[in-house]
This record gives sequence, C-alpha cells and structure tokens, in this order.
Amino acid sequence: MAKRNPRVDDPFELERLDASVATTMLSAVSGNPSIASRPDGGFLFFSELVGLPILGPKGEKLGRLVDLWIDGSDPAYPPVRAIAIRRRRKDQVRRIAWSDVVELGQRHLRVRRVEELLRPPQRMPNEISVAEDVIDRQLVDTNGAKVRRANDLHFLFLRGELRLAHVDVGFRALIRRVGFQAWVDGAVRTVKPKARYLTEENFVRWKNVQSVSTSSPRLRLDVTRSTLAKIHPADLAEILADLNHPQRAALFGQLPKEAAAWTLEEADAELQRDLLSSLKADKAADLLEAMEPDEAADLLGELPAHESAKLLAAMHRKEATQLQQLLQYPPNVAGGMMTPDFLKISGNPTVEQALREIRSQAKSVKYIHDVFIIDSEGKLVGSATLRDLLLADPSKLLSPLVKQHPAPLDPQDSPQRVAELAAKYKLLSLPVQTQDGKLVGVVTVDDVLEHTLDG
Repeated sequence: MAKRNPRVDDPFELERLDASVATTMLSAVSGNPSIASRPDGGFLFFSELVGLPILGPKGEKLGRLVDLWIDGSDPAYPPVRAIAIRRRRKDQVRRIAWSDVVELGQRHLRVRRVEELLRPPQRMPNEISVAEDVIDRQLVDTNGAKVRRANDLHFLFLRGELRLAHVDVGFRALIRRVGFQAWVDGAVRTVKPKARYLTEENFVRWKNVQSVSTSSPRLRLDVTRSTLAKIHPADLAEILADLNHPQRAALFGQLPKEAAAWTLEEADAELQRDLLSSLKADKAADLLEAMEPDEAADLLGELPAHESAKLLAAMHRKEATQLQQLLQYPPNVAGGMMTPDFLKISGNPTVEQALREIRSQAKSVKYIHDVFIIDSEGKLVGSATLRDLLLADPSKLLSPLVKQHPAPLDPQDSPQRVAELAAKYKLLSLPVQTQDGKLVGVVTVDDVLEHTLDG
C-alpha cells in the first residue's frame, strides 16, 4: 500500500511534519486565495508584518500595522481575528477585523472599509495580543522541557486566513526583528557559507508552548494542565528553577496536584521553599499530603519552625501525625530517610489472600518490590519479594516464602551504612526497626542513591 501523503493545505496535518519540511512543501502550493496578492500555503513572520502600511478601499493610507490579535481558544493553529493599527505615532491603537482584509501584499495590506477606525477598539476576552502577550515573553516548551523566549512568530497564510504556527526562539529571529537580517546573513554567507546560522530553524510549535507571563491572564492555553503534567517532574523542576518568583508561581499554580507534588519532590530545598511560599497554607498542605512522606518531612524540616507548624496544622490529622513522627529524626540518618508507606502483612495468610491485600495497599504505596511481614505487635518477622508471591501456588500459606531480612536498620544508622548494606545484599528496600523490633519504616533505593550522590 502506498504511503499516504499529508494534506499540505490542512494546517492540522502540519503538526505531523517538521517545520522545515512543511515550509518546503507548502511553498510549492498555489490556489485561489480569498485575499489577493499572497500565495496560498505560504509562511511569513510577524516581524515582516509589523510596520506594513494599511490602505483603505481607495488606496488611501490609514496607518501602520502594530499588532495582531489571535483567537486564544484555538490551542493548535489559532487564526488572526483582528489587526491593530496606529494612524500616527501617538494615536490610540485601532482595530480592524481580519474579515475586512482584502489584500495582503508584500509591502502593504488593504482593507475593504474604515468604519471601525472611528470607534475605540474592542478586544474579545479570548483574544491574545501578539505584541503585548507573546513577543519577548518567556514560554515553556512543553515538548523540549525548556524555557524559551519568543523572538518572532511564524504564521501560515491559508485559504484567506492567517494562522499562528510556530514560535521562533532563535538568535536569527532577533536579527530579523531589528532589520539587520539581510546584512548579517550576507556577512555570514561570505565568511562561512555553510554556517548553521543560515539554515538552522529554531521553531517551537505553538501548541507546545505555555506562557509564564504573569502580566496577561489572556495567554492561557486549553491544553496547559494536561500538557504540563506529561513533563517529567525533574524537568519541570529545572524549568521552574530558571524562572523568577512571579513566573514560578504562575506556572506552578497551573499544575495538577499530583504533578505539583512530584515536582516539589524533585526540586532542591531553596526552590521548594520558594514554591511553597507562593501558595496558601491549605493548598500547600494538600501538596504535602500528596508527596512521599519522607520527602514531605525533609521539606518541612527545611522550613522555619513556625511555618512548619502552620502547614502541619492545615493537614489532615493522620498525615500530620505521620510527618511529625518522621521529623523526630535528622534527615541524614535512616529514620529521616525512611518512608512509613510500605507493603506489610500480618499473620500467615495464603498467597492468594496476601496478593489481594497487596493490591489493596499498593494504591497508596509507591514501591512494591518487597513485602514485610509483621506480628500482632508490629514487630518485623521477615520479608518476601513480590516475585516470590507471583510465582507461588495461590493456595499455599505465605510462611514458607518468608525469609529473615539480612539488613534491618536502626533509625540512627548513617546513609553510608544504609548504602553499604543495600549494595552488599543487593536490596531495593531496607526495613527500619526500633530497638524492640517494631517496624517503623522502610528506606528505598532511590533515597539511598540520593543521599549517596549528595555526599
């Protein structure tokens, strides 16, 4: 079967193409545009449009284009809904609907009527100003997980509509905007004809960006929360670290609760404090409850005592009590590294009954490699691996699978000792028990690595 070629006259098919490929394909397309003097399917930059003379029906000069207002309700390829023009340097900006544009030429733009110029501009709630809200603003590239600056915008002219396709974040875009592109390109081409500067595109698809501007509430994409939540928490933490406090607060406040909690876990102590300071106590308490208990305890331990107490008071009693118990230990000992959430089974059930209990507990337990068996007093009896249970006869009792754990920890054991025991016995988790043998928590391998790498 022949491979289907994407429809180059459909902007929603373009998202499957690299920008350079799309540009090459679309440049060869022609049609019957509803607006004169512009090939259908061509690309042009915002910097090419700014300053264009606006002509009236009789060719009279009305002013110059200073801005484009796009439909912010379209998250993929938003169309331009209106142009903003200024008649003289200090005049108020006026609006002309894009539907009134009849000619988009290389050196001017012509409109069919001028009645709207006599009235103050009305900007719709979902409209985004390119000049005010996008250009020179910091944007999060949700695909590349980086903070970018919008140096220019790349528009697609199609079927009489002008649609925003890409954000240009490259250095060449800055040169283009100040009007030096021809001179700089010529100089670079003379010195180094094959320079990457001349051919490399630095486009980010509009659908993959999220504004971190706090000055314009208009710039909010419908896909924001779901898209940001797909970025790895470690990458989100790095993005937030690159922003100032207001920008961090704006972006962090849009994350779903679980994504925000995981991002807090990945952030360093200074960034954690800054992020929490942007939240109300009840919202911060919700995030602490969603975090892994050992991570939440470490965070609270870094805060001043009065702030920590305020957040604990805002939490549910069960979670607050759990964290208060962890806060009894310094962060650099096994008690401070452990989590109180782990798989535990008491008695001697059948394997089938044990697996049923594991499924129930696993909903709130992050690591399920090992199962710890305790007696009626909560003391450690031994452990079994999930693999052993899955391979065992479901009707058999659990006890034959239970082995004495080779390296139970004391709450005061150092990270070095924890790492040595984990390496020696090749363990993914190590139980922490008090002097009377009561199991109080488990140190998992990720915490071992974190403390080892941090020295």
